[in-house]
Amino acid sequence: MKLLILFILIFKVQFLFAQVISDTSQDVLVTVGIGINFKKLRDDKIRTYADSLNNYRTGKLPDFLFDECIDWHKSFWESLHSAVSVRWIILEKVYCKQALKAILDSQDKRLKKVCDHQCDKIYPYLAVPMIEKSFYQLVTKRYKQL
Repeated sequence: MKLLILFILIFKVQFLFAQVISDTSQDVLVTVGIGINFKKLRDDKIRTYADSLNNYRTGKLPDFLFDECIDWHKSFWESLHSAVSVRWIILEKVYCKQALKAILDSQDKRLKKVCDHQCDKIYPYLAVPMIEKSFYQLVTKRYKQL
């Protein structure tokens, strides 16, 4: 029974990767791959984080604010050779000054933690912008910009 299911699964998956569409004039090979659009996933996640900050009023702060080393998550980078400040990219999409003020007024000490990741010793050619600043400092900077 397991062998039959495996055979059917392999047979069905084979059609996911390429199909031939018959036309009266010619045959066209259409490839349908299983691909992941990492740029869209990254942009969606950043937009979600920014929206959660824009809609923040009171209560529990979003958990990603306490990940001071979120800038080292390579899933947010456009390429492995271009480190970016993910925290600042998120904050640039925040437009609600009252939400930023509420975050600053929360006085949560975890916001003042600075990333102590030692990747600069392993990857000396990578320099993450604003890595030496805490989330609190970045929120303050964005608050002053608005």
